[in-house]
Amino acid sequence: MLLFRSVVVAILTAILAVLSSPPASAGFSDRPGDFDYYALVLSWSPSFCLSAGGSHASDPQCSSSRPYAFVVHGLWPQYDKGWPSNCGSGREPRVPQQIVSDVIDTIPTEKLMNHEWQTHGTCSGLAMRGYFDLARKLYKTLTIPAKYSNLTSPLDVTVPELRRDLLAANPQLRPDEIAIDCEGNGRLREIHICYSKDGAPARCGRNEVQGKMCRSDLVTLPPVRGVGLNGDTAASVDAANASKSDHYKRTHKKHWYNGIFQRSRAVAAPRD
Repeated sequence: MLLFRSVVVAILTAILAVLSSPPASAGFSDRPGDFDYYALVLSWSPSFCLSAGGSHASDPQCSSSRPYAFVVHGLWPQYDKGWPSNCGSGREPRVPQQIVSDVIDTIPTEKLMNHEWQTHGTCSGLAMRGYFDLARKLYKTLTIPAKYSNLTSPLDVTVPELRRDLLAANPQLRPDEIAIDCEGNGRLREIHICYSKDGAPARCGRNEVQGKMCRSDLVTLPPVRGVGLNGDTAASVDAANASKSDHYKRTHKKHWYNGIFQRSRAVAAPRD
C-alpha cells in the first residue's frame, strides 16, 4: 500500500510540474536578436485615421495635409508563433532628430518612431540607426501598385486581387511572404511582408495566417487624406469620406450585421 501511494504521489507531482511550466515551444525570451524573422508592417493610413471612432484626428499622420497612403507602421521581430517586445533594459532614449529626418518619409510621425523603437526595435539586436535604416531600406525595395497611390474615392478589392497586384509589382516576393490584415468592417488595416534577419524575403510564420488576419473576401481602402488629385483640401476630403459611410454598409453588409460576432474569434486587438 505504501509503495502504491508513493507511486501515485510521484505521478501527480510530475503532472503538476508539467502543467505549471511554460511550454518549451513558446520560446519567448525577449532577448535582443533572438527571433525568427521580421514582419515589415505597412499601414493603410486612411484606415488608421478613421479607426477608433475618429480619436486619431489629432495625430500628425491624420491632421497633416500630406496625402498619406501606405506608410511603414514598423519592422517587427517575430517568432514563428508569437513575438518579443520591449527587449531594452528600461526606458529607451528618444530617437534623435537626425534619424527622424532621415526616415520621416516612410514612418510618418516622430511619436510612432519612438514607440516602435521601444517596443520592437529593441528586440532586433540592432543599434537604433541600423534598425531604422533597415526598415527604410526594405520599404524602398517595394513598389506600390499605382492604383493604390492616390485614391480620391473608396476602392473595393478582393484579398486575392490585392495580393496579386502586390506580387505583380514586386516579383521578388512569393505569396507566402505576404499577409493582408483587415478590420472587422472590411477596411484594409495593414499588409505584412516577411523578411529574414538579413533582409531577404522570407516565408511568414504562424502570426500571419491569412484566414485569421482577415476573414473578409472583400476589403475597402478609404481614400487618401490631404490634397487629392483634384486639389481637394483635407477638410473637403474628410467631408466626402463621412458622406460615403453608406458605401461601407452596402459593400460589407454581411459584416455590418455579423462581422463583430464572426470575427470575435479571429484575432486579438491589433498590435502597435
